[in-house]
Amino acid sequence: MKNFFSKALLIISFLTLLSCNHSSKKETAQTKRQVEKLALASPDEAAIDRVLDLDEVKRKGAEIDKLSKGERHLSAYVETAPTKEDSNYWIKVAEDNGDSKVAYYTFAVDSKTRDVRYYDPMQDSLISIEQWRKTTPLDER
Repeated sequence: MKNFFSKALLIISFLTLLSCNHSSKKETAQTKRQVEKLALASPDEAAIDRVLDLDEVKRKGAEIDKLSKGERHLSAYVETAPTKEDSNYWIKVAEDNGDSKVAYYTFAVDSKTRDVRYYDPMQDSLISIEQWRKTTPLDER
């Protein structure tokens, strides 16, 4: 009888170890699926993500959250998808103030290269992010 319980305890311990190892494989598989899901994101989502990753957009979003005490947030959306004439995704970054969306930025994301450029409304032109950072003071971006 003692021998039976010892063997049962040994088998249970072994199965417990196997199940722990299985969960790490499961987590690895889940992580792999998440990476695959990111790779399969729609082109619109990928363009929006490129814009949302900009430090200026993150900073402005944090500023709006703080000033509104979490009531308002920045969002980004595709205003215009690429066409034969224009290969850019035109992305607006705006705050929903309850009555309307107030645009803070407009960016163009090239559908082929994923290059992000800032639309300068004063000059009515696209400029590189590097040029925008050089020519526009931090508190105005």
